Amino acid sequence: MGDLVDKIAKLPDYQKILVAVLVYIVIFLCFNFFVLKRLKQQIVDGEAQHVQLEEERDSTRQIAENKEQFQRDVEKLNEELSRALKELPNEREIPGLLRNISHLGRKNGLEFRLFQPLPEVRRDFYAEVPVEIEVIGTYHEVALFFDRVGKLPRIVNIRNVEMSSPGEKSGRIILATAGEAVTYRFLEDKATGGGGGGGGPRTR
Repeated sequence: MGDLVDKIAKLPDYQKILVAVLVYIVIFLCFNFFVLKRLKQQIVDGEAQHVQLEEERDSTRQIAENKEQFQRDVEKLNEELSRALKELPNEREIPGLLRNISHLGRKNGLEFRLFQPLPEVRRDFYAEVPVEIEVIGTYHEVALFFDRVGKLPRIVNIRNVEMSSPGEKSGRIILATAGEAVTYRFLEDKATGGGGGGGGPRTR
């Protein structure tokens, strides 16, 4: 290191100035690379955090300004949920509802070949109560039966409908119609988390 200093000291003045300038340039470049780059990244991160905080502030302000509207929306949703739950039969009502479905079919001139309650399918807060059905009757009788089932005060859906074996009987075209009548019941807290219930007796 001393030899290098001695050599520089023996250089002409213009070369000493050139060496000094080069040293300053190297120091500046190192400072710019290591220090300024880090500062720039900190500035970028700070600006991003600032933008995020402003967005959170605006969102919080909007919620505060619309608090009453949000409360009305929540109350409306609770009312709609209450109305929907009233359309779900409880466990005690299921047998009577199934009898009503069977009675509607016979009242509309249908002959039941099968009326088989299937195991429940449990969801988040309700359970599906499916019944496998197979009836014999005309297309009009089947359509009328499905329409009246859909108008029951409790929710009942007909799904997986298949029609087959058309034939003539007493001047009418008779079809075999199979499908599922599905109703739903609300699961109380003590009832959630269990397995599906068993089916009833198979009738023909």
